[in-house]
Order: sequence, then C-alpha cells, then structure tokens
Amino acid sequence: MKKIIFLAHDPGGYDVILPVVQKLQQSVALNFYCVGPAARHDALYSASEAEVIQKLHSLLHTESLLGLVTGTSWGNDFELQMIAACKAAKVPTISILDYWTNYQTRFKNELGQLIYPDYYVVMDSIAAREAVQAGVPSGIIKVLGHPGLDQYVILPRKRSNLAEARKKILFLSQPLSNLYGSDLGYTEQQVIEDCLRMFCSHDNYIFHIKFHPKDNADFQQQYSNFAVQGNITELISAHDVIIGMNTMGLLHAVLMGIPSISYQPNLCKADMCITNKLGLTKLIHSYNELKALFDCDTIAQNNNNIYSQDNLIWVDGLSTERVAGFIREVLL
Repeated sequence: MKKIIFLAHDPGGYDVILPVVQKLQQSVALNFYCVGPAARHDALYSASEAEVIQKLHSLLHTESLLGLVTGTSWGNDFELQMIAACKAAKVPTISILDYWTNYQTRFKNELGQLIYPDYYVVMDSIAAREAVQAGVPSGIIKVLGHPGLDQYVILPRKRSNLAEARKKILFLSQPLSNLYGSDLGYTEQQVIEDCLRMFCSHDNYIFHIKFHPKDNADFQQQYSNFAVQGNITELISAHDVIIGMNTMGLLHAVLMGIPSISYQPNLCKADMCITNKLGLTKLIHSYNELKALFDCDTIAQNNNNIYSQDNLIWVDGLSTERVAGFIREVLL
C-alpha cells in the first residue's frame, strides 16, 4: 500500500503537522512519526530516528512512498536528511512553517548546505514576503495558513481577571540563547531573573514558568520551584497575564483574550515577535518599563483588530482544511 509519511522533530512542527494528520488519517494511508522533542510531546507517535529511516527507505525501495510532509526544525537536520532522500528518489516533499522567523536557516543542514522541500507552506503574506527576503525561492512558497492556530481562532474569548487581588503571571520560556547566544541583547535567564525581581517581592502576584521542551535541563532545575507542567492551552487559560519573548504562545494567549506582554530587555536585533509586528502586544524594552506597566496596572488585552487584517489568511480557522486539500492535490 502506498503511503504518505508525516514527520515532526520540534514541538512547533508537531503543532502544525498533527491537525493535518488528524484531518487526513481516516481517508489517506499515512504514518506519522515524532522524533526528538516532538516525541516527548506525544508518546502515541513517538519513534526513533532509526525507525523512521528504516520505514522511509523501505517505502522508497518498493516505490510505495507517495510523499513526505515535515515540520521545520532548528538545531537538528534530521527532517532535512529525510527530505534529501526523497528528493533523490524524486518523491515530492512538503514542509510546513510554524513561526515567522528563520525562514531560510531552517533548511541548512549541519554542513551549511541548503536543502529545500518541493513546497514550503507558510501561514500568511507576511511570512511569504519575509521568506523571499531571507533568500527562499519564491516558487516553492504556498500561502495556506497555520493549522496549529485553528483551535485558538475558534476558542471562546476568556474574560480578563485583572481585577483579582492576586494576579497569576505565566512566563513562557524559550531556549533563545541556544540559537542566538547573547546576540539579541538579552537571554531567557535575564528575563526570568527580571520577572523574579518584579513578582516575587509582592504578595499580589503568583509567578509561574512554563519551560520549553528544548530548554537546558540544568536551566530548568535552577528555577524548578516556579515550574508548571501541563497542556499549554490550559495553562495559559489558568493565568491572568502571559509574558513571553517572541514565543508563539503569545499569539495563542492573544487569540484567547488574555493580556500578554513581549518582554525583550535591551533588544538590539530586529524584533521577531509576531504579536508585536501585528500590533497585538507591546514590546517592553527594560525592567523599568515592565515595572511601570504593572505598577500602573495598564496591561490590556488587544485582539480586536486581528480579524480585520486582510493579510492574515489563518484567522478564518480553516488552515488545516486548506493544507490537507493541498496535500491531497499534490501527493494523491
């Protein structure tokens, strides 16, 4: 039987691949494999790299592979290795972008070589424009939306609890220093230290940290007293204010109607936070600015104008349907 292989390595890739798999699996023969951090995200689809290599090459050998659909990871080129194997066998490949950054570097292998898929699915015209500016060939780009956002677009908006005496603050960590070192002007550790300084000396705040699956284990242990575990959507909903740097979680929170802040102290590079680009959150540059924001209690939710922006195809909540339809068109 001919099959499509779906593959995710990073949590972001998992978020965009899973809804498409769920949409297609009742009518299309497919295998979904999660490796690396994505495997820790979902034990049901967990697999080793060796298992994926064996299955993919077996299907290639018997000419039974209809196509490969992947996420786009950073810091690991396993998905690129599988794309290269498929391209050598002239089997179509599709990669789905999960965030508005590193459009080209996601496709550089460990040798610095660029390995592009046949089709690069991006979420909107902003991503398409920035990808081309980054050097991605325009001919492979398909603007189809963001399957991982569909569930947030259709969620009911949460009523803000900012009037509560004790506000629950959730910081969404990211391993930015693993990717950029200190080049951004700040690190995730500095941001956490500022948050601890801000919130732990006041009785009217409860501060929590949701660590990223790729955060260093020693780093997580250092702040384990503040860590919370669980489903990210449920955690966001259970808090009154969300603080992040440039995480996708800020967009999730905004779509859910929860006040959110992008805190990037001393940022000295271009701002990569999509909610700041869309005017949905305000970039906070310094500790004093962060403190003033909470002292004056001027944090506001701002998701009203997102649905009026014509360049955001994903706000209709139909991204999964579009991407699944495109996969059917190209691979079946």
